[in-house]
Amino acid sequence: QLPQPRPICFIMDAIVQFVRNALCTAKNFNVLGSTFLYDPNVTARYYDFPSPMDQTTPLEILISITQIYALVTVSIAGAKMIASSIKKLHLISRLVSLQVERNDAKKDKNEVVARRIVTESLLLESDAAIRSFLVGVNVFAIGISFFWLAANSYHITSTDWIGGVAALIHALTVAEIALLVLLYYMVKDARGAMRKSNDMKKFAANLSISKGFSEVDGLTVEEFGWLSADDDDDTSPLFWTSGDASSDVAVDGKMLTKAEEAVATKLAKLAKSVDPQVVESLLVKSEVSRFEGLREYVYLVLNFFAFYGYAACILVYYFQNEEAQPSFISSVLLHLPNADADWLGNAVGDFMWTVEPIVILGSPLVVQSITKDAKKKEKIA
Repeated sequence: QLPQPRPICFIMDAIVQFVRNALCTAKNFNVLGSTFLYDPNVTARYYDFPSPMDQTTPLEILISITQIYALVTVSIAGAKMIASSIKKLHLISRLVSLQVERNDAKKDKNEVVARRIVTESLLLESDAAIRSFLVGVNVFAIGISFFWLAANSYHITSTDWIGGVAALIHALTVAEIALLVLLYYMVKDARGAMRKSNDMKKFAANLSISKGFSEVDGLTVEEFGWLSADDDDDTSPLFWTSGDASSDVAVDGKMLTKAEEAVATKLAKLAKSVDPQVVESLLVKSEVSRFEGLREYVYLVLNFFAFYGYAACILVYYFQNEEAQPSFISSVLLHLPNADADWLGNAVGDFMWTVEPIVILGSPLVVQSITKDAKKKEKIA
């Protein structure tokens, strides 16, 4: 199906990310440096912080608010992903066991293919749940790291209250490792979206040749989803994709049987005729998928430079003696003095993560433009 409107919380997260990193970028380049934003005395008028927190400026207060927001929301998002993934894996494991225990032989062609599609869907959902668990763990780690970033905004890391600067660097290191994992999945998602776009175009071309789709033997789970996406009934027969299931094994078995029957019925309908609009819809979705692939590559570039920039800050901490730095470390730091490498790395990271939410917020507008252009072409035709 075409991408649905983003939930309000998602939009808010992107806006806060933009504000947070835009403020950090402004601080890096000393934008409005002569204003009250950089004067800790202004903060002291409203609250008397103990030393060294009394050096906190209004700008750092604003930054800390957005960091605390990230600490809460990102950590919760990671925890929810972990919990839902575990729940999904339990469900899939139960359904796979039921599927393996089935010994009723299927004679009808559509029933045989339906059982294969159901089985393959279960295995694919299992892989997706494992991935979601791994991503959730890394998202949670990134969320927790904001505790030390927020503390740093209040100059707490210059004390030994929560481990000092060393604890801040350790938190950044954990976040960098987590980001490296996410970079890997960005590559996979980008390649997957581009492949999906090409496959959709080829599949649409094959459909346009014949009125019906009788060659169900080689039909994949993904292709079945494409053919079923525009049904009037929004409820997918593959109920496990949404995580819906009962806690009763007997009921799960009945639901699994109904799922196979629903898939077989759908295959029988497809053999007779395929709605011409399905082909047009697939072509539109292929363009959307292509855009999503290109967007993932943009995310990859932005996050790679952010990763590289923040990594420089960590390396500067561990290799403080510039004269004793290994040559490869010096090369990574672009042969800059430590102070300059630290500032540049932080500035690049903050700027990249300022641009990213702009891409996130602008993406739905591009998708809407693609779908509107397609509808206009349909009317003209």
